[in-house]
Amino acid sequence: MNRTALTPGEREQLDTEGYVVLLDVFTPQECDELGDEMDTSWEKFRLHEISDSEEGVRFVDNALYYSAKVQDGLLHPLLLDAASQMVGPRLLLNLINGRSPAAGAAGQPLHVLDRRRGRPFDKCNAIWCLDDFTAENGATRVIPGSHLDDTAALARMGDAMDAHPDEVIVEAPRGAVIMHNSHLIHSGRPNASGADRRSIHAAYTHPEIPTHYDWTALPPAIVADLSEQAFDLLGLKEAALDVEGLGARV
Repeated sequence: MNRTALTPGEREQLDTEGYVVLLDVFTPQECDELGDEMDTSWEKFRLHEISDSEEGVRFVDNALYYSAKVQDGLLHPLLLDAASQMVGPRLLLNLINGRSPAAGAAGQPLHVLDRRRGRPFDKCNAIWCLDDFTAENGATRVIPGSHLDDTAALARMGDAMDAHPDEVIVEAPRGAVIMHNSHLIHSGRPNASGADRRSIHAAYTHPEIPTHYDWTALPPAIVADLSEQAFDLLGLKEAALDVEGLGARV
C-alpha cells in the first residue's frame, strides 16, 4: 500500500465508531516474515516458560526486544496518521506484542470497562492481521461508539465473556490493520477454527503517558538497527548517555 493518509470517511469512522480497518498495509510476504519472527522468538527464547498470558496463546511480550523488523510497521505513515487522528500529533510507542491464539484458544472478556470515556483520548491500538481475522477464528469484537460514552453499552452488559447485543465482529483480511481507540470497549474472541490467528498488537500514546516497557532496556543489537524515526517514536532522544547501546545514538 502506498497510501499515507486516511480518507475523510475513515476519519469519520474513527471519530464516531472508534475503529477502522485499513486494507493491504502488509504484503503476504511481510505477513509471513513477521509471523516467522514472532514464532522464532517464542521458540528461541523459550517464552512459553515465562509467559503468563492467556492459555493457548503464544504471546511475545515486547516484540521489539526480539526483532527490529517490526519497526517498519510501527512507522508506516498510514498507521501514524490514524494514531495521530485519535491521540494527537505527538506520538510515543507504548507497547508492541506478538499475539497468536491457537486453534481452540478461549476468548477474552470485554475490556477495559473502567477506562475513562470521551475526549481527549490518550491511547490507541493497531492490530496487524498476519492471518485473516474471521468470525470463526475469533476476530476482535468492538462496541462502536463506546469510546465516547459507555452508558448504553454498560447498561446492556451481562457477563463480559458473553456476546454483547451491540458488538460488531471486525473481520479483516490478512495484511490489514485494525486501528481502534483504546477507550473503545473491545476484546478478542474464541478461536473455533483449525488454525492459529497470528497478529501483532501495537499501542501508541501521547508523550505524557508512561510507556508500558522501558525502551532503554532494548538489546544493543536491536538499538543498532533502529532508524532515527523509530528512536523518536520510542522517546529515546532524551535517554541517558550512559545506557548501554544508546550513547552513540542520542
